[in-house]
Amino acid sequence: MLGLVSAVATILGVFLTIYAIINNRTMKEEFRLTREILSGIQNGQNEARKEMAEAIRYLADLIRAEGERTRLVIRAPS
Repeated sequence: MLGLVSAVATILGVFLTIYAIINNRTMKEEFRLTREILSGIQNGQNEARKEMAEAIRYLADLIRAEGERTRLVIRAPS
C-alpha cells in the first residue's frame, strides 16, 4: 500500500512539475506579447500627441492671421 501511495505521489509530482514548466513558458510568452501591445499603444499615443500639437499650432497661426486681417480691415479708411 505504501508503495502505491509513493508511486501516485511521484506521478503527481512529475505531472505538477511538467505543468509548472509549461505554464511558466506560457506566462513568459503572454508577458512578452502584452509588453509589445502596450508598447504599440504608447507609440500610437505619442504619435497622436504630435499630430494634435501640430493641429493646435496650425489653428493658432490661422487665428493670428485672421486677427491681423480683421485689424487691418478695421483700421482701413472707409
